[in-house]
Amino acid sequence: MQDLLGEQLAQPLSVPSDKARRTELEGAVVSYMTREQLVPPLTADELIAHARCAAVSVGMTAAELPYVTLLLNNALWRDVVSGVPCERRLLLLPRCLAYPEACRAERDNFGLLCAQCGSCPIGTLQAEADRLGYVTLVAEGSTVVSKLLSSGKVDTVIGVGCLDSLRRTFPVMNEHAIPGQGIPLLSDGCEHTSLDVDAALAIIRSVKPAPDGGLTDLKRISEFVNQWFTESSLNELCGIPATEAQRIGQAWMTTGGKRWRPMLTAAIFQAAGGDITQIREVAVGVEYFHKASLIHDDIEDGDDERYGVPTVHKQYGVPAAINVGDYLLGEGYRLIASSGFDGETRATILLTAARGHCELSLGQGEELAFCRRPSPVTEAAVLRIYERKTAAAFEVAMLAGARAAGVDEARCQQLSLFSKAVGIAYQLRDDIDDFRSAPGRAADLLSMRPTIFLAGACASESPDVRDALGAVWDGDVEGRLRLIGAISKAGLQTRVELLYAHYRNESERVVSALQHTGLKRLLRRIMMKMLP
Repeated sequence: MQDLLGEQLAQPLSVPSDKARRTELEGAVVSYMTREQLVPPLTADELIAHARCAAVSVGMTAAELPYVTLLLNNALWRDVVSGVPCERRLLLLPRCLAYPEACRAERDNFGLLCAQCGSCPIGTLQAEADRLGYVTLVAEGSTVVSKLLSSGKVDTVIGVGCLDSLRRTFPVMNEHAIPGQGIPLLSDGCEHTSLDVDAALAIIRSVKPAPDGGLTDLKRISEFVNQWFTESSLNELCGIPATEAQRIGQAWMTTGGKRWRPMLTAAIFQAAGGDITQIREVAVGVEYFHKASLIHDDIEDGDDERYGVPTVHKQYGVPAAINVGDYLLGEGYRLIASSGFDGETRATILLTAARGHCELSLGQGEELAFCRRPSPVTEAAVLRIYERKTAAAFEVAMLAGARAAGVDEARCQQLSLFSKAVGIAYQLRDDIDDFRSAPGRAADLLSMRPTIFLAGACASESPDVRDALGAVWDGDVEGRLRLIGAISKAGLQTRVELLYAHYRNESERVVSALQHTGLKRLLRRIMMKMLP
């Protein structure tokens, strides 16, 4: 991927020296962005392509492309950054703004400690940022920014620096859908640099209402959602257990897992403008469905352990486990039906959940049919199972939050497409990791479950693969081990990796087409979490 601020140019990166020219380029960028209805975040390649188009009317030169791309990035994020409370913003200033002949500042491991002596712009900018409540650092490098962003202390970055420095910092932020604005130095060289202080102050002082439901922080939402699955919280929501089935079910609900599905429901709801506290019953209901499916899957697959402890059926027996799974399904539907949304919204969410439930059961049914009678399987058949078993569950979680927030049908369709692509990609990634893992290499393949690697082997012309497959169909367990080695030798992993790249790119394509900043940022972050 090309970097955020342009291609590798022969000449040094620089800002146009003429202020009138800078104003002309900025006007062209804003007009283009408005006309094309661009919504952040854009990928690096999208930014560069749009920057070229934006500056056509003013005859942009090749040397101006990095600056114009930065202007476009700033314009796209302007309203989002302005909507972030000042105390959640980071102002990053470069040390090179200090005049070495007059600077009285101390320096430590975090950067320069400005004495605000008035000899350079750092004191002016920092004093105003401090007055507004910013987190301010006078330091270099993207490492500091990454640590602060990951700490959850800031939601956006306003960075001052030379174009080359911004070029290294902002791609990382854009990739993770973190809003930010860059203020370029008018001259660089690491000493006696200069800056348009008035323009910088205008950006620092800009405050507006947050657009599109504001910012959605997955880490904070995850922490919030996890509180819904404590024993006391479930007792409050579902009542104190009075029967064995209730006790087993609610205890199971408090056990491990990433809680991706309720987190997605809550995150989509908040990103679309909802108050996260209002989605509690729906999100918990979505997790009840998931936990019920795990109980039934463990029985059907003969698994004895999950989350490092015995499965429900190993602890209490198969009949009791089936009953607990059924109880959790009913409780999930009850939670959604009794949530505080209007009748039409609840009915729509329930229909979405019921459809997802059917798809999951059909996908599991196809897998079980294969496991009873292993036989050659096609790539299309395996991908269909993935779509039904994995993608459908993500779709229910996302659409439940979207429907509750009143997201229009066109955007819900885009969320469905994203769920399909990201769900299949997620399962393909899991297959790749499983095949590479050691010990327990290719556990799913050894168990003769329908995986994309097995489908690839069935279509392979490799003599070693075909010979091993013949032994597998004859029931030879050793043939499965030989098949794994033959798959590696034949290089069939390449095809799986290409499929993964295809569905990951399809997820990216759907995100790029969304015309909603909050949802678009959220889906980009979900991709980065689920598909690293």
